Amino acid sequence: MPQIKSALQEYGLHANEITVYLFLLENQDKPAYLIAQETLIPRTTVYKTLEILIDKGLVSSWIKNGVKHFSAESPETLRRILDDKKAYIEQVMPELTSMFSTLSLHPSAKLYEGREGVKQVFEHMLEVIKNQKLKRVYVYSDHHLTEQFPKYFTSWRKRKNKTGAFSYLIVPHGTPMTWDYASDEHRETRMLPKGFTFDGSIDICGSFVAFFSFKEKEIHSVVIESKIIADMLTQHFLYMWSTLEKK
Repeated sequence: MPQIKSALQEYGLHANEITVYLFLLENQDKPAYLIAQETLIPRTTVYKTLEILIDKGLVSSWIKNGVKHFSAESPETLRRILDDKKAYIEQVMPELTSMFSTLSLHPSAKLYEGREGVKQVFEHMLEVIKNQKLKRVYVYSDHHLTEQFPKYFTSWRKRKNKTGAFSYLIVPHGTPMTWDYASDEHRETRMLPKGFTFDGSIDICGSFVAFFSFKEKEIHSVVIESKIIADMLTQHFLYMWSTLEKK
């Protein structure tokens, strides 16, 4: 039950809505006063909650012997509502994407914290690659990023590879050349010489630059969207790349 409540909360239902909806799933065809008695929610609150659930399409009502009764709709309704919302958003996505153009002349910078912040940044990066149809991604990275998110980055790289984008990766000296770094699938890796080490990661694609820091178990991500800054860092990367041997 806790997992169900948590999922419904992520879906967008509030605590009273979840309680009433789950009660009606198990106890169909009940009047409001019985719902209030069984859930210990005040009757006035129950009425307001039922109105919200009816508006959302999750509960239906009718009159039985002069008393209004309520029943929960099939849980499949939750899936249908999500599908409908997705369809509506897909219709306006091109316009929304245009409004949120990453090619803006005005640079922007954002700070993200924690593990979820890293995933947000990489999902946004993938959107940039797809929307701008980029074919090259330039990366400085140590092994900590992959070690922190092994399953996520395996999945993310597969999705990135499907776009046709090729990754050029520079790693610090001493980086263990496991299968992850050694793989040449849509990627080439070169290593810095001894004495040149660093902690963290920098990803450059188009006008998008992401910095990642894992120092002392604190995870921070900084995103800068600026064509001028991205071009400057790209030129720096390409110079470094030209001085290194392929591994």
